[in-house]
Order: sequence, then structure tokens, then C-alpha cells
Amino acid sequence: MKTWLLKLLDLSSEQEQIVKMPPQESSLVLGLPGSGKTQVLVHRIAYLIQFHGISSENIRLFVFTDVIEEFIRSEIKSSGFPGEMVTTFDNWCHSFCVNHISQDLPRVYINGRIDYRKIRFSVLDALQKNEALQKDLGFALVDDGQDLTPEVFEILSLAAQHITVLADPHHKLYHEGASESFVLDTLKLSKRISFLQRDYRNSPAVAQLASHFIEDENFRNTYLSQIRTVQSSSEGPLCYVASSEEKELVHLSQIVQQRQVMKDKVGILLPTNSLVHRVAKALKDRGTETEKAITKDAQNVIHTPYDFGNSLPKVTTYHMAKGLTFDSVLMPQLTENAFAKISSSLRHRLLFVGITRASKWVYMSTVRGQEFREIGMLKLAEKEEHLRILHRLNPLQ
Repeated sequence: MKTWLLKLLDLSSEQEQIVKMPPQESSLVLGLPGSGKTQVLVHRIAYLIQFHGISSENIRLFVFTDVIEEFIRSEIKSSGFPGEMVTTFDNWCHSFCVNHISQDLPRVYINGRIDYRKIRFSVLDALQKNEALQKDLGFALVDDGQDLTPEVFEILSLAAQHITVLADPHHKLYHEGASESFVLDTLKLSKRISFLQRDYRNSPAVAQLASHFIEDENFRNTYLSQIRTVQSSSEGPLCYVASSEEKELVHLSQIVQQRQVMKDKVGILLPTNSLVHRVAKALKDRGTETEKAITKDAQNVIHTPYDFGNSLPKVTTYHMAKGLTFDSVLMPQLTENAFAKISSSLRHRLLFVGITRASKWVYMSTVRGQEFREIGMLKLAEKEEHLRILHRLNPLQ
């Protein structure tokens, strides 16, 4: 089974420097997409345990979603470390609340979900009022810190002795995320420690396509200057404009099967949970098995298990794909209807995140006459030879 985790010896010097920072230091590290932020955090866990004798019970790696939690846990467990070290911040707050505040958890009236926002502020209040609860966690490592809200860092500053935060400030998906200055002030840091610049994950072809969805020209130039210089495959990104949704889904199923024959890890990304369910069913109806990697619903009714340790393609949303890595990323249903409730700026960030999940290849598809308005950006990418757009695929049409 392929692994996304590099060996320590294969890390760059800048990555290794962050892994081996003195354990008594807290730090904020910024990095480009594909620069190995998650790699660094996982290796830092191993470094703290193996070289400094820190107990795994005293370390937590906080991630943004249940999906990335399972993604990293599968790798950590295969390396011989307890998977429980990896958790979402809300799950950690849930446990803290049950153990130290109350087992009667607040819920959102309208749908019965646990109200994690109220829990976070309850945890913050308890830590502020009770010094005995403070600094009980030795090491907090935070992935995708740019999308975590201000109270998260206030809690961490009280709950943990040492904190390492990795973030990509250029690609916040949630406007509520704390600013760099707020994180520095709250963690009492004078400045960020480092900036991971090199894109080690994406092939040049993938990175060039992704760059079309970077709105800031200066950042786009910086990003392009740091990508890999060697393209390991002649295969470039492809966009199929089908004459009907049926033909789009038939070809999507064929593409998935082709990539599985090539032993690729495949991710299929969609803008909404409802589309995840619909496309997964459509693929199953056409003989292609997948797993839906999405957050559980309030009553855990529509949730089915998924395992990143197997080779089945994963169907998930762009939001849930943050932090994941696949060999091939497939992005169907690029229609205006599918993206109707998403603003242009957020669309661009989601598409950038989606494309940069791929290390080797990206496939897109839409339906003629239903294309989302970003089709113009894809046509520009084609003009610059960063994408091929096909309107006819034999023997499909």
C-alpha cells in the first residue's frame, strides 16, 4: 500500500529544522500548499517521542476535520504510534467538557447536533477560572491553523505547555479564522519562526493548473516559483465537457477504474454532501465501488465507515479534502447549479484546494450548457497549455 508519509531522511533541510525545534519552544510556521506541513507535524510527533522521551498521552495533533483525522491516524498507527494522538480540536473540547465541566452537552435545537461553539467557550471559561486545569497538555501541534477561530488559540494558550502551529494564510476557507497577528499575540510569540515555500507534493502540471485559481498575483508568482522543476509524467490535466450528465457519470466511472488499474490513490471531490451521496451511488450503479469520506450527521444515521488504509477511491467534499493527498484527483459536476450557493472568491479557493490534493493528475468534468462560470478560467488554462478540454470522447459520443 502506498504511503504519503516520507521518511525523515527524505525531508528537506527546512522541514527537518522545524521537526527538530527544541521541545520547549512554541512556534508559528507558515507554508505554501504542498510544502509538507502535515509531514512536518507527524515527524515532529515521532521526534518528540523517540528523541525526547515524551509520552504519547502528552501529545495531541489537532486537525480540522474528522476526515483528515482518519487520514493521518491510518498512517500514524501503521508507524506504531497511537492513533488517538490525532484529533479534531472540537473532539478534544468535547472530552474536556465531559471530564471537567458537564456531561450534559449543549445542542443546536433545530437539528440536535452538539453545539461545539458553545462547548469551546465553556472550555475557555473553565480554563480561565481554574488554574488547576491549565497546562495539563504538554504538546499541542496544530495543522491548518489558518481556519481555526480565535478562541481556539486562547484555549491552547491556557491548556498546553508548548504549541506548534502550521498554517497557510493565503487559503483560508473560513473567514472566522484567526489572523496571524492574533495567533502570535495569544501564543506570546514575537514573530513566526519560518516559512515553508517549496511545493513538494504537486507535479508541475498540477501546480500550474492550480495557479489559475490564485487571485493574488504576487502570491501566484511566488507559488509558481517554488514548484518542482521535473515533471515525472507526460500526462497533463484533463477536462471533459459531456453532452449529458449520464455520459459524464459513465466516463467518470471509467476514469476511476483506469486509475485503480494504475494503482493510484483516487479522490473524487464535490462541493456538497448531497452530491457526494448522489455521485457515490451513481458510481456504484455503474459497477465502481467507492467510500464516502464525510462528517457524521447528528444521529450518525447516514454515515458509513471509510478507511484510508485501503485502496478504494474516496468521495468527499472540497472542504473535507483539506490536508488530504491523492495520486489522482477527480472533480466532476463542475456546473453552475452545483456551485450556486458558493461565492466566486470561495469557489476559487475551493478549486485551488481541490486541485492541489493531487500529486500526479487532475481530471475535471462538466455538462455542456450547464458549465459553471469558472469555465472561462479553465479555457484560459487551456490557452496556456495547462489543461486539455475535450468535448468528445470515443466511444462515449
